[in-house]
Amino acid sequence: MDDKKINSHLILLLTVSIAGVVVAAAGRWITLGKGADAGTANLIFLIICGIAVVVYLILVTTLFHLFAPFFAKLQAKRKPTVIVLENTSEPEPELKPFEELPTLTPIEEIKRTAEERQAERTAGQIRIFHEYTHYAAGPYVATESLSRLCNYIELYAHGEELPKGIIPIRTNKLSNYDLFHFGWNMSEHFNVGKKYEVVPWLQFVFANLRDLEPSYIKGKLSTPRRKHDLIPITDNIPEELARLKG
Repeated sequence: MDDKKINSHLILLLTVSIAGVVVAAAGRWITLGKGADAGTANLIFLIICGIAVVVYLILVTTLFHLFAPFFAKLQAKRKPTVIVLENTSEPEPELKPFEELPTLTPIEEIKRTAEERQAERTAGQIRIFHEYTHYAAGPYVATESLSRLCNYIELYAHGEELPKGIIPIRTNKLSNYDLFHFGWNMSEHFNVGKKYEVVPWLQFVFANLRDLEPSYIKGKLSTPRRKHDLIPITDNIPEELARLKG
């Protein structure tokens, strides 16, 4: 039973009680006025109070049956309406479990770092020697031949063999000693294998040297600079490049 029903019952009870007491008091007073004794007057008072209680019960029962449907409808209207929203959005895609990348061991990590640094170092060396080649040998070979020469230099720097059937490069105004010095400077700059392993490379690349004995070329690689040499021996390619650039 809610507070409103309790309040309405109390109001009705108070109203009937007050009215009953007033009527009972009036009945007792009238009884005494007609000469009846106090006992009779009190009995009349109690009878009237009892009648008031009966009237109260009758009123409560009658009012409950009359207004119960009305209160039920009113209570239903006061109840909040719960709206259920239908989920029309697309289902979220199922997330696949994250696949962890394989963890490298300390040794593998050190090896990979060393390989990356070596690759960067070699790339820098190739870039510098290519530029040196353009200044030192570029003026004496054809443009197409200079491009092939740079490709052959890159293979040498990576320790790779020259492809079979390559077209040898012919130079203009460069002496055999200039080519010897060029090969020596290249082997010093890249420091790949033994110094004299550059001899077969020179003979494959330059047409002028193909008919010479490998032992002869080996003995002349580090010949000191002569006055008329166009390509002198150097152990510092960046420094020689700066000199050629002027």
